[in-house]
Amino acid sequence: MAKNRVSIAIMGLGNVGKNFLSILDRQSSLISDRTECEFIIAAASDSRHSVLYRNGIQPGELLDLKSGGDISTKGQPLRAGETFASSFHVLVDMSTASPDGKRERDVYVDSMETGKDIVTANKSPLANHWSDIMDCSRQQGKSVLFEATVAGGVPLFSLLKYSCGPSRLVRFRGIVSLTANFVLRKMGEGLTFERAVRMAQELGIAETNYTDDTGGVDAARKTVILANALFGLNLRLAEFKFQGITSSAATEDSSRLITEIVSEPDGTKVFSGIRKLDAGDFLASFGEMSLGYEVETEFSGKLRISSVSDGPVETAAAVVNDLMLLAGQKFQGKPGNPVRI
Repeated sequence: MAKNRVSIAIMGLGNVGKNFLSILDRQSSLISDRTECEFIIAAASDSRHSVLYRNGIQPGELLDLKSGGDISTKGQPLRAGETFASSFHVLVDMSTASPDGKRERDVYVDSMETGKDIVTANKSPLANHWSDIMDCSRQQGKSVLFEATVAGGVPLFSLLKYSCGPSRLVRFRGIVSLTANFVLRKMGEGLTFERAVRMAQELGIAETNYTDDTGGVDAARKTVILANALFGLNLRLAEFKFQGITSSAATEDSSRLITEIVSEPDGTKVFSGIRKLDAGDFLASFGEMSLGYEVETEFSGKLRISSVSDGPVETAAAVVNDLMLLAGQKFQGKPGNPVRI
């Protein structure tokens, strides 16, 4: 059977982006069989170049170009300020978050208004401009999938959407910031803040500029997305008070930076900050490289989901899964007749 040819444009080819390309390349047969689609890359951008590939490029070929240091050698480089004004189906955003999310919001809105769907791992646009993006999605009849924005590779939004349909969420509690909680653990073991951060950087789980993580911004962005997506709120990061880590924040190994959202009769309470966990708390059972959560629902009971470890590979797999879900919704079952943008 002929496969649909679904073209994508990629923003961001860091660790998550490179693993995304690797998965698409290595699992191409499995992905094609499950979606009845072949994914081809029409455009890509990294920190150095934005490039159009007029005839498309395969994921493995782009990964080789990225490994060689220049993704522009087989495409048409764009000038500064130019955007992907080409024909493609899906924008996949794995770029580094901007502080206010405006750049990404504008790209998303422009893409949806010209017929594209969105898959994103970028937290900032959704945490800062949820209404703008989701209103445009509804108006244009386009999808925005964002599984990888909150818990890396741990199934969250897709699991609750497709497995808990009859239930309203009553409570969410989770550990969604790997870097912040690794640092807190090490401080609880007696390390200084500076040494704990250096250790996280050596393990590749903290960026050179780690302040979004340790300052609580990363967890707060995720908390805002959770509150909006799961509890129907319309929070913006600028309106949300949250906590981060200071050099004296943790004196016990049981301190964690957690997210908690509770639906109560007088409104929904949203928290992102440091709490001491009791020994029997599910969140206290996590390993130092784990992410996860528990949710209480009306009719589906209490669910507990966690990872043994999480990182760029798992996050990239969540992005690929969103792309596959989108393909199933919009392109599957139309062999040889791909949607034209």
